[in-house]
Amino acid sequence: MSRQTVSRLVATGAVVLGVATAVAIGTRLAAYDVPLSLIASCALACLATTVWVVDLLIKAFASTTYRCPDPACDFTVRVRHADAAENRRWQETAAEHPTHLYRS
Repeated sequence: MSRQTVSRLVATGAVVLGVATAVAIGTRLAAYDVPLSLIASCALACLATTVWVVDLLIKAFASTTYRCPDPACDFTVRVRHADAAENRRWQETAAEHPTHLYRS
């Protein structure tokens, strides 16, 4: 199974988890006679937050990060779904990026 397929499966799981969270929150709020418009707002906010957080985690774990070897430099490149040659090219770019030329 490829990384892209795993990412899609995890994203689908995030949506299912978000829907389950939204339904749980909506059910709890309905027990307190909260208006339907507020229930819908809270449920959609929970759904969006859950999917957003899982998407951030997917991007963090599925990407390769290359940094400039200079400790004073904050140049960073994140690469996803790249082959070995492209990874090597980005690694070299991070090591010799043009930002160093503009420093005093």
